[in-house]
Amino acid sequence: MAKEGLGSSLFSIKELSEKIKGGDITPVDLVEICLNRIKTLNPVLNAFITVIEEQQLYKQAQIAEKEIKQGRYRSPLHGIPFSIKDIFHVKGIRCTAGSKILANYVSNLDATIIKKMSKAGAILIGTNNLNEFASGITGINPFYGTSKNPWDVSKISGGSSGGSAVAVATGMAQISLGTDTGGSIRVPSSLCGIVGLKPTYGRFSKHGYFPLSPSLDHVGSLTRSVWDAAVIMEYIAGGYPLDETSENNKMPAYTRIIEKSNLEGMRIGLPKEFFFDYLHPTVEQLYHDFIKALESMGSILVYDLDIHYTGKYYTSWRDIRLAEAAEIHLKWLNTRAYDYSDEVRDMLIQGTKISAVNYICALRTIRERIRKEFLSILSHKVNVIIVPTTIIPAPRLDQETVNIGDGTILQTREALLRNTIVFNSTGLPAISIPIGLTKDNMPVGAQIIGPPLKEEIILSIAYNYEGMNNSMNKFIPPCVTIDKNKL
Repeated sequence: MAKEGLGSSLFSIKELSEKIKGGDITPVDLVEICLNRIKTLNPVLNAFITVIEEQQLYKQAQIAEKEIKQGRYRSPLHGIPFSIKDIFHVKGIRCTAGSKILANYVSNLDATIIKKMSKAGAILIGTNNLNEFASGITGINPFYGTSKNPWDVSKISGGSSGGSAVAVATGMAQISLGTDTGGSIRVPSSLCGIVGLKPTYGRFSKHGYFPLSPSLDHVGSLTRSVWDAAVIMEYIAGGYPLDETSENNKMPAYTRIIEKSNLEGMRIGLPKEFFFDYLHPTVEQLYHDFIKALESMGSILVYDLDIHYTGKYYTSWRDIRLAEAAEIHLKWLNTRAYDYSDEVRDMLIQGTKISAVNYICALRTIRERIRKEFLSILSHKVNVIIVPTTIIPAPRLDQETVNIGDGTILQTREALLRNTIVFNSTGLPAISIPIGLTKDNMPVGAQIIGPPLKEEIILSIAYNYEGMNNSMNKFIPPCVTIDKNKL
C-alpha cells in the first residue's frame, strides 16, 4: 500500500524524482496513487479510454524500483507514471483515436516517443480520451463520452487532448503526451490550469501516431510544472531516422538552463492587434497582471508590434487542415461514412471540396508571408511574443457560442482556436502556462512563443514566472485534495 499522504501526486516530477532517488517513495507507490485516482475520479471526469492492466503496471514499477536501488538510475523520469493521448501506437494496446472506426484496433508497434519514454524509465499507465480523430477543440466525444473540466464538471476540458489535460491536472498521471494541430495541447492546458508545451514543428517524433493534418500536427507534452516540460524535452526530443520531419539536433540541457535563468533584459513583444480584439474582460485583466509581473522581474516590454496578414491566419490554416484530413480519411469516407460522427463527417466532406489551388495558396501564404513575418520579429525586435492562450475561460459543455461582451458573439470553436492556430501554421514553439483564476475559480492561461528550436527561451520565462507565482500550489482543482506535509 502507498504511504499515507502520497495522494500528493500533484508534486512535480522534479520533486518526485528526488524522493524516489532518496528512497522516500517508490515507483510502486506512485502507480498505486495514480490507479486509485483513476478509480475515484475517472468515472466522473472521463479522462481515460484505456488503463493498462494493474498486474502489468505493478510489475513495471517493481522492476524500476529494483533498478534504482541497484544504482541503475536512468533519468528523472525513471518510475514516473505517464499517459498518452489515445492517438499514439503502443504495441499490444488498443489505439482508438477516439473513433468508432478504430474502436478495436490494437497496434503492433510502439511510437518512437513511447520507446524514448520507456528508455528513460517512465511507466505508461493508460491512454487518454480525445475528440474523435483529434478533430475538435472541446473534448466532447460521442463514442467514448466527454472529458469534463476538473475545476467545474459542467464545463469543457478543451481538446482535442482534453483527457490528457484532465489526467495531469488531477494527478491521475504525472505527464501526458499529446498532439496539437490548432491548439489541442495548449487550449486544454489553459482551461484546466496546467502547462502545455508545443515544441518547434518536428522537435518530437511523429512516427507511430494517427495523423490529422501532417503539415500542422505537433507532438508535445502536458505537465504540472515547467521543469517537467523541460525534462521531457531533454529525454524524448531529437532526431529520429523513422521520422523525416524530426529535427536531428542534440538537445540542450533544458533543466539546467532554466534553473540558472532570469528575465533581466528579456525583450517581450505584445502585438497591437488581432490577439486582443475579443478578449473576455477577466482574461484581459489576468493577462495584464501577468505582463506586469514579468516586467517587475526585469523584462523589457515591447508594445508596438505591428503584425500583418491576420486576416489570413484562419483561412490558410483551415484549408490545409481540412484538405489533409480529407485525403487521409478518403477511403473510409467512401466506405464507412456513417461510422463518423456528423460533425467529423461534415468536416471531412468540406475538406474534399478544397481545390489543389487553394491548398497550395494556403501553404504559400504561410511560408512566404506569415511565417517570414514572425521570424523577422523574433530575430530583430524581441526574444518572445506573449498573448493569451484563449480569449475566454472554459465555456459550458452545451455552449455553442460565447458572448465576449459589447454584443460580440463568437462560435465557441472559433473563440478557442483564435490565438493558437497561427503557431501551428508557422511551426514556432509555444508554451501555455496558468496565470490566474476567474471569479468563479476557472483557470486562465498565457502563451509564450519563441524562435524555432529555441525552447529554452520560452521555458525559462515560464519557469521564472511559475516560481514567483507559486503556480504549483495555486492551480489544484477542487476535486483534488492533498496534504504535502504528510509526505
